Amino acid sequence: MISLPPATKRKRSPSDEMGRKLHDQHSPHRSGRPPGNCNRFPGPYYLAHGGNEDNLEVVGLNDFVHVRCHFASPKACPCGRYACHLDSMIVAVDGACPGNGSDLAVRSACGVYFGAEDDDDGPRNMALRIPDEPGMLHTSQRAELWAAIAALSASDKYAESGGQWPCEVPKHCKTPCRVSHLVVKSDSAYLVNSMTGAINKWKTNGWLTAKKTPVANRDLWELLLKRVAYLDKLGVTVDWWLVPRKENEEADWLANTGLGKKALALRDMLS
Repeated sequence: MISLPPATKRKRSPSDEMGRKLHDQHSPHRSGRPPGNCNRFPGPYYLAHGGNEDNLEVVGLNDFVHVRCHFASPKACPCGRYACHLDSMIVAVDGACPGNGSDLAVRSACGVYFGAEDDDDGPRNMALRIPDEPGMLHTSQRAELWAAIAALSASDKYAESGGQWPCEVPKHCKTPCRVSHLVVKSDSAYLVNSMTGAINKWKTNGWLTAKKTPVANRDLWELLLKRVAYLDKLGVTVDWWLVPRKENEEADWLANTGLGKKALALRDMLS
């Protein structure tokens, strides 16, 4: 893989047909925090400012995945990269529960994928076995929620002190390149649709559905909202991206790998 040079101010390519100034290939830069929180990605803000739904992911210098800049040149560099937001991070999540919905569902696990790992960097991707909990069944939905909770919890350090982009302070950057935009990538419509819409109605209705029945998995929804609130205080917008299952294979593999691991006390670890 060809390495990018340090993030520096570069000349831009000519304007496009819309009159927008486009970033050259290999122009990683900070973008800052997008407006709002818990919106669907790519949302109206991204698309209205010139972004499109193609090639949204850009692998960075140390293999973390970043959001392609909406002002990126439509032509990629020969190495395949586009200009990206180095203060963004895309993390993929998935859950696994063999026999979901039946008596065979006796174990579940979750996977969190930050990007390809280098042996020198240490482990950052996660394959976690979900423990048995009194009164709780193992389901795919709960596994997907645990995956999102784990992803947000593991992202705290990148929001607090950076590390998703290998910048040197003060040689290349005046301050650490902390994450200000986190995109959670999932093939679960249950997770994404709920976090970008239904959950606000549930909270307003006292955690009751439109049919006046208790919201399932309320304990995990509240834990997930707690993680979002903490990142919000750190200045991070968390958005949610629904993708086809075939585009989430890395997280799916990690979730299935987690089924063979020893169960961990996730509630204590991630609360």
